[in-house]
Amino acid sequence: MTSRYIPDAIDRQITGLLHEDGRTSNRAIGRQLGLSEAAIRKRLKRLTDNGLITYGLLIDVAATNMQVFGWMYLEVHPAHLGAAYKAIGEMERSSSCAMKTGNYNLIAHMYAKDQRAMTATIEDMYRIEGVTRVTFRQVNKYPAHRHEFIVDTSDHGFRSWHGSVVHTDRG
Repeated sequence: MTSRYIPDAIDRQITGLLHEDGRTSNRAIGRQLGLSEAAIRKRLKRLTDNGLITYGLLIDVAATNMQVFGWMYLEVHPAHLGAAYKAIGEMERSSSCAMKTGNYNLIAHMYAKDQRAMTATIEDMYRIEGVTRVTFRQVNKYPAHRHEFIVDTSDHGFRSWHGSVVHTDRG
């Protein structure tokens, strides 16, 4: 049995500072916390190696040529939920996917260049074994996205986001 790394108070301070500004240098974080740059680098490596933080880029879908985006609600037979989750999460037009409770037990954020492409995506979802119902709710504009950290639920075959607001509409 492998032990799981549990972040301590300093790790939480580091992730908090990175959440405020993901471009903060290790040296600046070290200055704020009274630690060396090497100590911060070591802690970030441990957090990354244990899957507690990942690095990425958040792009405002509305600023791309993807003109149709929103939430896809799917009803999936429970025996096929894990496979459907994996299939939808790997779709090119999926930016996130999560299992949930209720009749619609799978939700995915999807985007497409136009309505025709979104209709094709919905048709593709119906081809996934176990999918019995798909409902799409288009979003016209996102004033903010909610992201902070990913909860490691890999032993259940999925991950989920929780957290604070990342503003994408400063106008």
